[in-house]
Amino acid sequence: MSNSIDAHLKTEVIATFIINALLNGGIAWALLHGKVMLALRGEEGIAVDLVITAFLLCLLLSWITIALQRRKVSSGQFPLVPAGRLNGLRQIIRYLPDRPFGAALCIGLAGTLVYAAPTIALLGLFGIEQLSVSHYLIFKTLWTGLIAALTCPLAVLFPMFKHNAMAAPAPLAGEPGN
Repeated sequence: MSNSIDAHLKTEVIATFIINALLNGGIAWALLHGKVMLALRGEEGIAVDLVITAFLLCLLLSWITIALQRRKVSSGQFPLVPAGRLNGLRQIIRYLPDRPFGAALCIGLAGTLVYAAPTIALLGLFGIEQLSVSHYLIFKTLWTGLIAALTCPLAVLFPMFKHNAMAAPAPLAGEPGN
């Protein structure tokens, strides 16, 4: 594994984009392939689907990724993070709960507000009140890949920056003991 945090994040983000785009696109196709058009609003509408998808995707992605990255941190496979790097993400992670599921739940709720709400608002603003299933499948495949890729760095770095997420966080490059 590369010692570069940038290379590690790039690999994780690309893999997360591809996996989640294909998986969510496939799930959407399986659920919608018999329909022709989808309305933006309504019980089975696009808006409801986007809210549920954003919440579950961000929650599950974060929970699984945090668990996988914790193993890398505890086994010493996680690349060092130079002091002063990724401070924006470090500050966000600082406010998340210490327990991985609590952090994942918060990321899921935030993802719903940050990704689903503006997307629904923009669709309404542009007058898109319905989409064909084929157009929606393309949109949802790319949208879920994008939000997974944007959420991934928080979950990857959580075990590194969250002091109570493990007995002791991995040291940062430049800190005493390195």
